[in-house]
Amino acid sequence: MEPAQFHQLRKAIGTFYWDNGFETFCHVTGFDPQFQHAQEKWQQFSTCIQAMGQLDDRTWEKLLEASLATQQIEPLLPR
Repeated sequence: MEPAQFHQLRKAIGTFYWDNGFETFCHVTGFDPQFQHAQEKWQQFSTCIQAMGQLDDRTWEKLLEASLATQQIEPLLPR
């Protein structure tokens, strides 16, 4: 995933969170709003969105670039 794609993803899930509520979350995810499990997942999603907002875009970009650099696939055969 490129940094620009990550930023789009981050913006999209943030927009979903701010534009929708618990009922829509349950509809989209398939969680039954009558169960405590759904409320727990909504809370986890809310916490995740808020936590992601604690870092600025440049910091996320650096972290993503570092992660991608460490995930380079080793050649299958020795050179």
